Amino acid sequence: MSEFEGKRATVWGLGVFGGGAGVARYLVEAGAQVTVIDQKPRERLERSVASLDDLEICFHLGEAHRPADLLEADLVVKSPAIPPRNEWLPRLKEAGVLVRSEIGLALSRVRVPWVAVSGSKGKTTTASLAGALAGGPDRGVLVAGNNERPLTDALRAAPQALVVEISSFMADALARERAAGIAFPAPAALVLTQLCPEHLNWHEGVEDYYGAKLSLLELGPQEVVIPRGETELEARLGEDPRLVRVGGAPTGPRDLHWSEGWATREGARLFAAKDLSLLGAHNRTNALLAASAAMALGARPTDLAAGARGFEPLEHRLEPVARRGALTFVNDSTATTPEASIAALEAAPKPVVLLAGGSDKGADYAALGAAAAREAQAVICLGAVGERIALAIEASAGPAKVIRCKGSFEEAFALGLSECDATGSLLMSPAAASYDMFANFKARGERFRELSQAAAKT
Repeated sequence: MSEFEGKRATVWGLGVFGGGAGVARYLVEAGAQVTVIDQKPRERLERSVASLDDLEICFHLGEAHRPADLLEADLVVKSPAIPPRNEWLPRLKEAGVLVRSEIGLALSRVRVPWVAVSGSKGKTTTASLAGALAGGPDRGVLVAGNNERPLTDALRAAPQALVVEISSFMADALARERAAGIAFPAPAALVLTQLCPEHLNWHEGVEDYYGAKLSLLELGPQEVVIPRGETELEARLGEDPRLVRVGGAPTGPRDLHWSEGWATREGARLFAAKDLSLLGAHNRTNALLAASAAMALGARPTDLAAGARGFEPLEHRLEPVARRGALTFVNDSTATTPEASIAALEAAPKPVVLLAGGSDKGADYAALGAAAAREAQAVICLGAVGERIALAIEASAGPAKVIRCKGSFEEAFALGLSECDATGSLLMSPAAASYDMFANFKARGERFRELSQAAAKT
């Protein structure tokens, strides 16, 4: 009999990215009586609700939470997006209700080799590429976690190995569950792509955010893989004997680097840079991180080469979505930090016209201002933080033209297109969240795709 048989379980936060729906299905199949609650209205959650149509689930959506749904449950599975300062959490603790997360519930049941991937930016590309380099679904290697495939869904497919992408929200949840005595299997490797300030509107400052990411070290990984030259990571990890560094001159036997166009370890060529279809030097680093993760899962050089050749750019991540002659439209909607947009500016075909701005996440735009002033031909500044980005660019010496757009996203797109040459790129890399204009980054990216494809036909 399942430990959830006959238990009253509440999924707190259905959301639209799959985790809530995935754990609701998992609990129903395990015999629990499931209630799903979310204060967002049903019409905003319709896709997630529809995915559960075949199950007996009680939904309470678009309303204030009912105390009985939370305080009288045997188990509450909290969405990672709900911050630890939420007013209901002390009440749940006082009532003795067990609070878990989807990622924690699933990870405690993993019995196959796995690697963890986290970091401020680049983690989805790195995790997805690691899965491909390790052989992908054909070899039973599944990628799950913060990539819209819930880990509960991946476990249902009986994987042979797992690459698990972990956000800072998820890392925070796992740390709290470990503190409560929940055990998790150790990963073969923990890959950290970088550390830079992010989600400061959720975490209690930079140190809280960095602490959540670095708490993943407590999972006990056999290797900790980082990019060489990431000063924040280097300073905080010191000379941990588990460290594997990628990029630059190797200093250890497990280090990976690029040599004459080849990803190389201990003199052995693994795959060629020309096999990758990803834009930007930062993605070459991501590829080395991914290769190290794949090799921790047992991948051979032939697997790595085949995976590199077959991997396609992910949606909303430096994704070319249309072309009009020699002009490329590049969708980088997941770039919600200045650091991500700086990398995009360096990677996109020149000359670049940049669309930047969105809702506020507490970021400092000085570095982006300097990079945009130097790298961009023109910058269309839009959204709630558009003025801050414009001022940061104007404070830097550089030739970039600054255009403020107080109107809609469509108006900003039209302004950007009017500044483009016949070559180069129109790059949407916002350096901000999407919530002032869109429901999420996907909706923003899809709208940019629609506008770009229409413009490419004119």
